[in-house]
Amino acid sequence: MLEEEEYLILGRVIDGTGAPCIENGAVGVVGQHIDWVGPLDQLPERWRLPQVTRLDHSTSAVMPGLVDGHTHLSFGEAQSEEELAFYGSVEYRAIRAGYLAGKALRAGVTSAHEASSSYNISVAIRDAIQAGMVEGPRLSAAGRQITTHQGLEDPFPSWVAFPSGVPGVLVRNQDEILEAVRLQVKDGVDVVKVSGSADAAFTNAPLSGAAFRQEELDLLADEVHRLERHCSIHARTAESVRLAARAGFDWIFHASFMDDEGLDLVGERGIPIVPTLTLLVNIVDASHNRFGVGGADAFKHEIDAASEILSRAHREGITIVAGSESGLSIVPFGEWHAREMEIFVTHLGMSPLEAIKSATSSAALTLPAYAMEIGALEAGRRADILVVQGDPLKDISILQRRNLYELVIKDGRSVELTPPPERRVMDFERTRIFHSGRFVYDDSTGQGSTVD
Repeated sequence: MLEEEEYLILGRVIDGTGAPCIENGAVGVVGQHIDWVGPLDQLPERWRLPQVTRLDHSTSAVMPGLVDGHTHLSFGEAQSEEELAFYGSVEYRAIRAGYLAGKALRAGVTSAHEASSSYNISVAIRDAIQAGMVEGPRLSAAGRQITTHQGLEDPFPSWVAFPSGVPGVLVRNQDEILEAVRLQVKDGVDVVKVSGSADAAFTNAPLSGAAFRQEELDLLADEVHRLERHCSIHARTAESVRLAARAGFDWIFHASFMDDEGLDLVGERGIPIVPTLTLLVNIVDASHNRFGVGGADAFKHEIDAASEILSRAHREGITIVAGSESGLSIVPFGEWHAREMEIFVTHLGMSPLEAIKSATSSAALTLPAYAMEIGALEAGRRADILVVQGDPLKDISILQRRNLYELVIKDGRSVELTPPPERRVMDFERTRIFHSGRFVYDDSTGQGSTVD
């Protein structure tokens, strides 16, 4: 573990702002902050002294620690809505979230935005990390996302009472909207998140329309901003994006089916988009026609639609932010935090330099309290640094290979990269399945066989 109060890191410096790489560069760290960044041949005199500790990574990339703009530590890598809603006590979920936070940090994520939470665990983990009791990225925390019957987090039949473990709060009128916002602010959230649309993973219905009316979103965003917080929205459909942009939400998650009008509104208002395409690509890669009721074809359709409209958004200068949506079993913590950058290159036409910016300085906006302190290698910012073998500007996929990580530094101190012991998944965390499929009799063989 690096404990030096002052040291110099030598390498190919990618500062996270989109500026060209400094091929023979250096980063000077004093305590928790960056003191100097620049070409090695312009090193200030104080950093040339013989007693200065030099860490030579001259054949490696030195870049900001990753900022993951969409995580769910409290979800426990669940495999189903039932697991989120019913399985695992709030106490167990909170301890498990602390373990998962450590995995994210070891994967180069020095800051993250908790995009919604089971119970109020995201706020508790944020505070425990800040207090030094739990090892993990610094966090901004959203609470349970505010939803209606047409949004996420109300997936069960109408005769089932809304479960307490669901990472959502159901509102039925404007008074309940105001109460939900005010209660979350009282409970310490940084961001109020809204479920503005449905999701292909959880519905057989066409993915269209919106979960709220315009006046409801206007009221919600106005109240959040009056209380000096930020608001975000899950919005996959064209209508939900339009309504969110008109209401003035601070950033939009997904926007997969955004239309031309929505694109114009988002551009005019300067609203960033956090696509989280990693979730969709992982679903298609992992299980053709086996994930959720929509099947893999629905996700392929969404990836195609998102790639087209978000490529245009990027070309028009709209800020695109990288977020992994780690927290479900299809995107477990410590595994996929860097994949969004690769997807932005292959699907949205970004350069590797632009993709790195999307996961560093651009993503810093999802942590409003730290936005000007993180995400870039600049004098005065926090010393959050990732050093990786190779050149991600030639091959962005190397950032996904944790075996190439040489250093992860948060607040000037290096992180122990040895993975924690793999946890045991307890029986009480998982949905009880009698049998995966149906066991039927086969006349031709006189034996039983399992069918889906």
